[in-house]
Amino acid sequence: MKTKKIFYLFLITSLLITSCSSDDDSNNSGEISQPGNYFPSSLNNYWNFNVVNTDNDTNESTVSTDSLYVASETGTIFSLGVNDNMVANGTMDSFLTNGNLTPTENNLIFNGTLELPPEISNLVDFEINLSNVVLYDTEAALGAELSSNSNTIEQDFNGIPITINYELTTNELGFSESMSLNGEVYSNVITSDIKLNLIVTAIINVGGIPLTIAILESQDALSITNYYAQDIGLVRSESGSSYEISAAAITAFEAAGIDIGVPTSGSGSNVQELTDYFIAE
Repeated sequence: MKTKKIFYLFLITSLLITSCSSDDDSNNSGEISQPGNYFPSSLNNYWNFNVVNTDNDTNESTVSTDSLYVASETGTIFSLGVNDNMVANGTMDSFLTNGNLTPTENNLIFNGTLELPPEISNLVDFEINLSNVVLYDTEAALGAELSSNSNTIEQDFNGIPITINYELTTNELGFSESMSLNGEVYSNVITSDIKLNLIVTAIINVGGIPLTIAILESQDALSITNYYAQDIGLVRSESGSSYEISAAAITAFEAAGIDIGVPTSGSGSNVQELTDYFIAE
């Protein structure tokens, strides 16, 4: 009997030790912790992309290409160019070429401006000045907010003063050991996103009574998901842009006899995938 008790005690102890060891190896911290260079910035490095732009309202797509390259570097700061200083077809390429980039040991920081895609600029068109936008962080926790830029802008919309509140945030989404694109496998890929939230309000005179109306209730008007491969750079970017004017605003405009002048909603998507590249040794 004593021998059996000793055996059962040994068995339970072994199971507990095994369970604890398994938990330690699973890394429940949620941190990526994948050091490395995820956007090589040597002068003349280039990345060629296949770009598909889709109007979600008509389901019509256009296919084009972008050539993104390091145009200049000064100390730790570098800037990118695209298509020999012509217009970028990829949403993320357009973003990256409208400012400067600063790599650090763990992240990549953008300072510059954001131009709104056509789906949004048809409704409200303004330039967003951005500072210290963290595009990725190799040591951030999964799901962590990396940076935030916000501001309030006063503007005119069809003769009506409007107030635009925006917030642009970047977030860490995950890590993959490999990713296959166009027949090539990329190792160690970090995923992050950029989100632009808009709230647009206006004071509309209806029957002599001024009413504050939300033209755009809080909505993510632009969302970009990016994939960065170690020692390569950006390999894929998926963006979506949309807006929807609130039903209350549509009713108020009609009651005031005001022609909105734009569709009450719009939506588009843009996907760019790396086809070939050159990275200096």
